[in-house]
Amino acid sequence: LPFWLAMTEGRKNRAVKVWHRRSGKDKTDLNFIVSRMFPQNQGRIGTYFHLFPTYTQGKKIMWDGIDKAGFRVMDHFPGFSASKHPSGIVARKNETELRVELTNGSAYQVIGTDKIDSIIGTNPVGCVFSEYSLQDPRAWDMLSPILLENGGWACFNFTPRGHNHAEGLYRMAQKDPAWYCSKFTVDDTRDDNGNAIITRTQIESERIRLIEQGKSESDAET
Repeated sequence: LPFWLAMTEGRKNRAVKVWHRRSGKDKTDLNFIVSRMFPQNQGRIGTYFHLFPTYTQGKKIMWDGIDKAGFRVMDHFPGFSASKHPSGIVARKNETELRVELTNGSAYQVIGTDKIDSIIGTNPVGCVFSEYSLQDPRAWDMLSPILLENGGWACFNFTPRGHNHAEGLYRMAQKDPAWYCSKFTVDDTRDDNGNAIITRTQIESERIRLIEQGKSESDAET
């Protein structure tokens, strides 16, 4: 909610979200994209990119993704999974290009920045960079001037992966009031019933498992 309000009521057009795994980063961002594809939601008709480190990763997570409740991720576009032909707000979909076109003319596309040349010459008005710490930062270098010229927005989500370009972006966003910036650990998030998404007990169990696994591997090498 703080992210959503910052980007709508706060009129920010850049955001960095360092959120823990399974916190719902991409579902949040997908729903934000869908809302902004309509002028009546403070959005605009245009092309929107959801960028992943690779095309394959984007296809698995978004296009083919199913959440723990059995809900297909792309069904956040009402009518996406219609049996014969798209319906609802979906006019057509392209399985090869991972592209959805809406009845009002807006379009959403999953992009892999492993093939960075594929975005040359494009004109998106909204971009989500998913797992930005694993992406080629040149993609943002290419798209930033486009979004500056057309007044578009950009969001970056990731979990920490050491000292890299994503950490640098987070440090910059912390100091720039024009950017929304947040960091959520497992202590900061809850599900719809108020329960921890990942508990400290679960983390401790995983920590012990990794330690014991490391000991076993070390003993085997010895």
